[in-house]
Amino acid sequence: MSKIADLIKKYCPNGVEYKTFEDVCDYEQPSKYIVDSTDYSDEYTTPVLTAGQTFILGYTDEKNGIYSASKDCPVVIFDDFTGAFKWVDFPFKVKSSAMKILTAKNEILLRYVFHYMGVLNFASNEHKRLWIATYSKFQIPVPPLEVQREIVQVLDSFTMLTAELSAELSARKKQYEFYRDQLLSFKKVSPPLTLEWKTLGEICDMKAGKAISASDISSEQSKMFPYPCYGGNGIRGYVACNNQNGEYCLIGRQGALCGNVCFATGTFYATEHAVVVKNDARLNNRFLFHLLTAMNLNQYKSQGAQPGLAVGNLEKLSVPVPPIDIQKRIAKVLDNFEAICSDLKIGLPAEIELRKKQYEYYRDMLLSFEPLGTVLAKQASKQASKQASKQASKQ
Repeated sequence: MSKIADLIKKYCPNGVEYKTFEDVCDYEQPSKYIVDSTDYSDEYTTPVLTAGQTFILGYTDEKNGIYSASKDCPVVIFDDFTGAFKWVDFPFKVKSSAMKILTAKNEILLRYVFHYMGVLNFASNEHKRLWIATYSKFQIPVPPLEVQREIVQVLDSFTMLTAELSAELSARKKQYEFYRDQLLSFKKVSPPLTLEWKTLGEICDMKAGKAISASDISSEQSKMFPYPCYGGNGIRGYVACNNQNGEYCLIGRQGALCGNVCFATGTFYATEHAVVVKNDARLNNRFLFHLLTAMNLNQYKSQGAQPGLAVGNLEKLSVPVPPIDIQKRIAKVLDNFEAICSDLKIGLPAEIELRKKQYEYYRDMLLSFEPLGTVLAKQASKQASKQASKQASKQ
């Protein structure tokens, strides 16, 4: 840290010039890199990206229209409708044209830009294109490259540690999935069980929720918007009314990630993008959650521009129905595994969360600069104020 302070004192003693993003970054529309088919498979090698939280939607075997990002030529992909962004240093294709591919001009390091975009912490739900009209007008401090390199080095040391912990957590999740699949296969049960098999339609009532306007969804929970609102991928926000009360599995039914399963309890709202699964007394709710998750329901989606899951097709899927006490025991074991992998209060998830906060603290501190021309003026003003005080004390 002291080296950065010395560099700032040497190269920019009177503050740092601020420029707009459009002054320091070039952008490219991703139209020619859009994937033709959403028939993804882990057997393929080219990732299909979105700038949102999911990041890698799947892998494609398409050979044309691949953006050749690399460690030496990285890019930042920017979601033009939400403001989300990701660092990419490997070849990729994209899901849609709703993004910009950013590169840096000569006077700035792209990695420095990436870290500063985190400082801005900008997000939007207005559903309008953001880069040209809004984001590119934001200002970014541009210290000399020597200062940028040192800051990037420090911040990358934090992100590298987080990445290593995340990789270890990912390995544990795969281990958890292996044991989960083994338990739910009932192949190594002693003594062997005589399992009853039923279709989901025989033991569950499955209905999609109801549409709600985006303007009626708040990003924050409050007295006015107390109820969680579940879409196809979990909680979208909070709303003033509810349409469900209980403990249910929810299945995402639209989009490339349809088939995602989440678990909702209490009073909440389910949108038309979520199938609410209400089972009868023959199934334990948590057992059903793990069972549906292990079934990889995404494999049953329809093909096309907007993939989806039909409730009628889900109802035809067969599932094992062991005795209820065995279901409860399996659910308890898998719940414990899941907590180890995802509970932010314990183990690796807690450590990763702590490291992220540490990174954010130093990022915000290191990327805060006085504007050019203000430092010396402030120092002169401070000195004049001291002299005036001394003079007044003598009189």
